[in-house]
Amino acid sequence: MKVLTVDFDDTLATTTTSGWGGASLQPIQKILDFVRDKAANRWAVHVVTFRSEDDKREVTDFIKGYKLPIRSVHCTDGKNKVPTLKKLGSTLHIDDSVEVCTLAYMAGIECLLVDHGQGDTNSMAKLFPKI
Repeated sequence: MKVLTVDFDDTLATTTTSGWGGASLQPIQKILDFVRDKAANRWAVHVVTFRSEDDKREVTDFIKGYKLPIRSVHCTDGKNKVPTLKKLGSTLHIDDSVEVCTLAYMAGIECLLVDHGQGDTNSMAKLFPKI
């Protein structure tokens, strides 16, 4: 079985703020659609995020709220994601971080970069297919 790993912040969801100072998570629909398509085609899907374990509930609540076919959530507390990606057997990783994609690529993991215009500030962004 192929394994898709997905970052959370600015990949699966984005945080929007209201005029009153409140914040809410909003889905990035093209990523949700991609995740659902892969899961329908028998891929195992996992979230790997820089968030801490203290933030895990917000991530799992989001996943449940949008009925996403995600098997597990792994929090790295800001540490390198590659060991977790390798442990999960990631075939493909989706992230908005050029650095994470570069490290994944160096570890032999294909990566899709969520395009938020990083190519304007980081020439390495051009190395990765965009989603």
